[in-house]
Amino acid sequence: MGNYYYIISGLPDISFDDSKAAYTVEQFRTEVYDALSGADRKVMDLLRLEDTCRILIGSERMDELIADVKAQEPCPQGVPEFMYAFVQEWVDESWREKAAFAEDRLWSLFYEYAMQSGNEFVRKWYEFNLNINNILSAITARKYGLDIQKVIVGRNETAQALRTSGARDWGLSQELDYFDDVVRLLDEPDLAQRERRADMLRWRWLDENTFFNYFTVEALFSYMVRLGIVERWTSLDREEGQKLFRKMIGTLKDQTEVPAEFRIN
Repeated sequence: MGNYYYIISGLPDISFDDSKAAYTVEQFRTEVYDALSGADRKVMDLLRLEDTCRILIGSERMDELIADVKAQEPCPQGVPEFMYAFVQEWVDESWREKAAFAEDRLWSLFYEYAMQSGNEFVRKWYEFNLNINNILSAITARKYGLDIQKVIVGRNETAQALRTSGARDWGLSQELDYFDDVVRLLDEPDLAQRERRADMLRWRWLDENTFFNYFTVEALFSYMVRLGIVERWTSLDREEGQKLFRKMIGTLKDQTEVPAEFRIN
């Protein structure tokens, strides 16, 4: 693990309510990447891989991987095995046995991969995000009488509790100090504002968990995540944000009759 004092000490401060990001995520990534150790590059690469997963379905890259699968080619160099496994499941439609949505299956595989990172901070970060999404999904599924088993992503202890516990809080309010904060997100009826509040919760987690990581890769990882959050919200005014979420909901209605608010991930 490297010490990146000379990089981090020169970074401008950023806050959740900034009207403009200090850099684009890609600019920041380009500037710092060459200075990282090999191990730390793998840590930062998870953020790029996360971006790839977010846009994979329907992309040209997906089409290329589908062609490789159909030709029975081995997993291409540079493509994580979990991603190739997902494309194989897409081709034979076996993902339907494991998730309500193809995207959920992809994210399940991604989280499992990311939570095997050798970096403890990164493992905890991705587990935190997995838990947020799963708790929101479980609450909404219970509200509408849906099969919780089908909507929970991943295999960690929280996911298992959500699948199997009959308790009102699934036994999690005493286990997760942020459980009540996640539950309160659903008090917000506006989907865009709900997502913004979720990002505020993530930002707070980063503050709390990088307090003693001043000049390490964890600080760089956290900074890039924050840049992504600021970049995301400054690129969308309220009207455009609502258009985005309406488009998301419309797409989901084409796929399923699950209530619109169910799709939080």
